[in-house]
Amino acid sequence: MTPQQILNADLGTIARWCREGFAWWIDELAGLVPTGWRGGGRRQAPWTARVGRDGAIQLWRDGRPTQATPPSASAGWRADVMLPPEAVLVRDLDLPRLSAGDLRRLLVANMDRLTPFPVERIYFDAPVVDRANGDARLRLRLAVIPRDRARPILDQARAMGLEVERLGVETEDGHVAFDFMTAIRAEEGEGARDRQRTLWWSACVGLVGLNVAVAVLMDLSDVRRIEAAVEAEQPKAMAAARLRRTVEAGQQARLEVLALRSQNEPLRIVDALSKVLPDGQWAHRMEWNGRAVRVVGSKSQGFDVPAALRQTPALTNPRSLLSDMPVKTASGVEPFDVIADSATRAPK
Repeated sequence: MTPQQILNADLGTIARWCREGFAWWIDELAGLVPTGWRGGGRRQAPWTARVGRDGAIQLWRDGRPTQATPPSASAGWRADVMLPPEAVLVRDLDLPRLSAGDLRRLLVANMDRLTPFPVERIYFDAPVVDRANGDARLRLRLAVIPRDRARPILDQARAMGLEVERLGVETEDGHVAFDFMTAIRAEEGEGARDRQRTLWWSACVGLVGLNVAVAVLMDLSDVRRIEAAVEAEQPKAMAAARLRRTVEAGQQARLEVLALRSQNEPLRIVDALSKVLPDGQWAHRMEWNGRAVRVVGSKSQGFDVPAALRQTPALTNPRSLLSDMPVKTASGVEPFDVIADSATRAPK
C-alpha cells in the first residue's frame, strides 16, 4: 500500500481498512492472553441437533433424544449441530508458535497444499491440541468441511427454527470438537457484529481507564493546589513560629527570674534569723548575696550565735569571723560577726 493509494481511497475503503486493522489488533491482544486464561468459546446450547448419515436432523435434550420440534422457523431455539465424523476431513499439523491471527493467515495461504480443497470452497477450524517440541512449536488439529455440504445442513437447521450456536463434530464426552460457525459467521457478516461488540466493550474499558486517569489528574491537581496554599501560608507560619519562640523564651526567662527570686529572697533569711536569735540578741547589719549571709551585731554574754544558726535548715556551716577572745562593751554585751552559707545555693 502506497501513500498514493491511501490518498485515492474512498470512505468505504478506509472504513474497511479500519475494521480490518481493529480486528487484527484484537487478535493480537487475544494472542497475548495466556492459554489457561482463555475462555472455551461459546457456551453449550440447551439443544443438540445430530445429523444422521441420511441427512436427517434429530433433536436431543439433556443427553436423550426428544420428539420436540420448534413451533416455527423463527422460534430461534439455540442448538449445537453435530455432524457425522465422515463429513469432516481432519489432520494434525506441527506449526511454529504464532498468534492466532498469524496461524489463521498461514493456514489460509497454504490450504490448497494441506487439503484437497482450495480455501474458497471450505470452512475450517484449527484448535491447538498440544505443544510439540516445547514452546517453540504448536500442534494444531485442522478440520475442514466443504461448503456445499455444510450449507445445506445449516439451512435445514435454520428452517426447522434452530439458531445454530456451534457446528462441528461430537467428541466421546459429548462436547463439540470443532466449530465451523466462526468462519460461517465471519462470511455472513456476524463477525463484523462481533467486532462491533468488541469495539463497544473496548470503548467501555477505555472510558473506565479515562475515568481513572481523570481521577488521578484531579488528585494531582488537588495536591498541587494544597501545596500552593501551604507555600502561600508559609510566611505566616514562619511568623507564628518566631512569635512562639519569642513567647517561649520570655516564659523561660520569667521562670528563671522566679527561680532566682525564690532562691535569693532575703525575707526568708531574715525570718530564719528571727526564729533562731532570741530576745537580747541584736543584729546591727546583715549582708546577703544569695549564697551566704553575714550577720554583725551584739549578743548577751555566753550566747553561742553559730550554734543557734545551726538550728535553722535555711543555713549551713555557720562560723564566726571574730577571734575566740571574748570582748565586752561598757553595757556588758559582746559583739559577734558570723557568716553562714545558704542551704539552697543560688546559681552563679
